[in-house]
Amino acid sequence: MSLVARPSDARRAALSEATKGMGEKGVPLVSNFFPLDRYFDAANRVLEAFNTAFDARRLDDAYVYGKRFAIFSLEALPKHNYYESPRYVSIRRKNKQDMTEVILKLEKVAEWMDDEEKEKERQRKKREAEERKREEERMKREAEAARVRLMQFQMDVDKKNRDMKGAGANVQKSALDKLKRMNGSEDGNVTDAFMNDLKRSFRTSGRRESETTDDNLAGEQRPSRNINDQPLPPPLPVPLPPPQHPANTSGHSKELPPPSYNAIMDSSKRDGDSQTSKKIPQSALEQAAAISAAAAGGATRREHQSLRVSGSVYANRELERHRRMAQRKEKVLIQAIKSQIHNEYQQLRSSKRIEVISLSTHQGRFPDSTNGCAVISPLVVSHHLRSRSSVSNDEISNVIDKECGPLLREIRGKLKLNGAALIIPSDVHDHLVDKKILKQDAFIGATGGNIMDRKHLAEFLRLLDSGEKNSHARCRTGAALFFREHVVSLVKVPAADGKWLFDLIDSLPGGNGMATRTRCHDLVALETMLRHYASSRFSESNCDYIDKNDWDDCMADFDPRVFQCFVWGDILKKK
Repeated sequence: MSLVARPSDARRAALSEATKGMGEKGVPLVSNFFPLDRYFDAANRVLEAFNTAFDARRLDDAYVYGKRFAIFSLEALPKHNYYESPRYVSIRRKNKQDMTEVILKLEKVAEWMDDEEKEKERQRKKREAEERKREEERMKREAEAARVRLMQFQMDVDKKNRDMKGAGANVQKSALDKLKRMNGSEDGNVTDAFMNDLKRSFRTSGRRESETTDDNLAGEQRPSRNINDQPLPPPLPVPLPPPQHPANTSGHSKELPPPSYNAIMDSSKRDGDSQTSKKIPQSALEQAAAISAAAAGGATRREHQSLRVSGSVYANRELERHRRMAQRKEKVLIQAIKSQIHNEYQQLRSSKRIEVISLSTHQGRFPDSTNGCAVISPLVVSHHLRSRSSVSNDEISNVIDKECGPLLREIRGKLKLNGAALIIPSDVHDHLVDKKILKQDAFIGATGGNIMDRKHLAEFLRLLDSGEKNSHARCRTGAALFFREHVVSLVKVPAADGKWLFDLIDSLPGGNGMATRTRCHDLVALETMLRHYASSRFSESNCDYIDKNDWDDCMADFDPRVFQCFVWGDILKKK
């Protein structure tokens, strides 16, 4: 049975996109290595924002906040291994009550959205009807105007045709009347004086043509000719009517003929300087300076050009250009960074600055060690600091297979966690200190942040390499590093000639199915190893989150790049 579509379906679907990019399928990440209290606090802040938006009827905000709270409470919080712990009974009960109220309010928000969308649709149809009516009226006005123009044009054509016809019929009479007026006679006969003058002009022109002929004929008697037999000058041509053009109803002047090519080229030469000056648009600083100067007293263009902000370039244009170029730079995607780190890691392995050693066992090989990395890693550090030089491979294998099991059961029982629950590292450390397995005097410090940020990672490497204020530069150290629901150990190992090596011990199965001990021969190799280890653990959704979100300390608990480490070292002798 298909669901009935609601008016606000599309709107709510678009708002649901706001929850994407927050973690797996839009659900924020919850790490078992952070206290559950912090996640309940985060949920309560979202709940407060939802209630504020709901009361103000800011429907879009209310829908987004409400849905985020519901998804987080329903799908994310229960995944934390401490969710069923007795210490969280009251806060868990309140969260479920809040979740029920939010779901009911979300349905009310959806009803309000339906009402809004119906009103929007009614207004849209009203606007469309008004627009259609305006369009029809406009078309009617244009059609009437066109009809009037056509009638006027036809009347003009008919009038000019009549004028042309009358002018053609009277043209010959007009020419003869002109000749009569020139001779001063109006009786219709050409005077003898005029004809004699015309005869003499013909004789004169004849003598110019051939003097020899005139001399031969001088003594001869010329036959008389009647002047009326001479042809008159041809009639004047009928004047052509001026070219007809449709009436110009646009209100603009008549179109001029297109300019010649030379005229265009001359114009471009004259305007060359002004065109060149427009190639670089004014910067924001230039525009602000020009506006301020103009507002102060109508400064001229020459006065604007004399302004300086800093440096010799007007309005610091060079810095403005670099700023704009920097803004256009595309953000480097995490996949490209991962590829670069992998290449660096392979080069260091080829040069033997990084060596991977397989151990004889791994976490989970026996059931008691499953999800035991939070205990295994500090135990390895404890053995390293108690040894003469460095923790051995056999000691690491013994920690994984034998020592961690009883401690895991003891800590889980104390916290009332289920048999395979991950344990928050701080709870493990507190228990190991209580059991005297780790000594509080050996603790150097804790740090963390964005593992892909070299500055954050450098702080951890500094503690591991030399301790606080260079206190352990010549002493051994060890650390438990928590990242992406897993804990690994790092130990500083003495070598010949006063040098130090750095080993990363991972209890999970490696390439050959066993735990690994990766040896780095210097700090540069260790940094590359840690960046490679971290980037290789990012899932596709983690990469998508990283590409869309810059690091924010306030969102660290939900960020896949977050890491945390506890550093321990040899106990220093008191002076």
